[in-house]
Formats: sequence, structure tokens, C-alpha cells
Amino acid sequence: MGSQDQHRRPDLFGAVDNLLTGQKQAADEAARPEHEARQRQLEADARLHGTAGWAALSPARREMASAHMARQALGGGSDAA
Repeated sequence: MGSQDQHRRPDLFGAVDNLLTGQKQAADEAARPEHEARQRQLEADARLHGTAGWAALSPARREMASAHMARQALGGGSDAA
């Protein structure tokens, strides 16, 4: 039975890995619209920098927009948040 367990384990581990990978991809895909909307809002807020509209943003949104601009300036491209 020992050798039989050794043959099954790689298949089991592979199956679990495939399942978890599929679940992660599905969760990422489901979250994509919300993430894209958040990105668009950050970009819109960042465009307000230096305008009267900037002062109308809450301190938290100014902070997030500032961080977004800093990541963009450093070549970060897409935000992870």
C-alpha cells in the first residue's frame, strides 16, 4: 500500500492545486469590475490635484489619490489595491 500512496499523492496534490487555482481565478474575475471601478475613481481623483475640486475630496480620498499618483510616477502602472 505504501507505493500505491506515493502514486496517488502527486495526483491528489495536482488536483487540489488545480482546484485552488481555479477558485482564485474565479474570485479575481468576479472582483474585476469593482477593482476597475476603484481604479477609475482613483484616476479621476488624481486628475483633480491642483484644482479647487481637490480640496473638496475627503482627506482619505486625497491620501489614496496621492499614493496612486506616486505609484504612477514611479512607473508602478496598475495599482495592486
